[in-house]
Amino acid sequence: MACLQSAIQLVRHTSLLRLNRSIPHACQSLPSTVRLYTSSTSSLPRVAQPSLWHSIVPKFLRRSNESPKSVQTTKSKEWNPATFYIVLFMLIGSNAIQMIALRNDFTAFSRRADAKIGLLNDVIERIQRGEEVDVERILGTNDEEKEKEWED
Repeated sequence: MACLQSAIQLVRHTSLLRLNRSIPHACQSLPSTVRLYTSSTSSLPRVAQPSLWHSIVPKFLRRSNESPKSVQTTKSKEWNPATFYIVLFMLIGSNAIQMIALRNDFTAFSRRADAKIGLLNDVIERIQRGEEVDVERILGTNDEEKEKEWED
């Protein structure tokens, strides 16, 4: 840390040429790995700098340099009283949406069934009156699309 502070003071008071000559003398008290790290980190690309990777890793996955005594145990928080109502209303809303969808499906089914029943009643009335009726053509026999409509 003293090396870094002295380097900052040198930057303020000297030119860049003097700084290049002065930094090695100011940092001789630090181990060589620290000097290498402090002098070369700024020249590394951003992707290779350890600070980038330290910030990407979530806090709970990082290695802790702190001793276990300094880590405080967190007290579990109490439930928010509104949580029950939020969950309850979400369930009610979800069921309401499902009921609306079921009602719409049933309405569509009823319309199709009423149309088919009306067609059958029309064919039966014609036959009872004695008219010539092509039942197979009206009901869609041998037409795959119309036959599938009757199966649904």
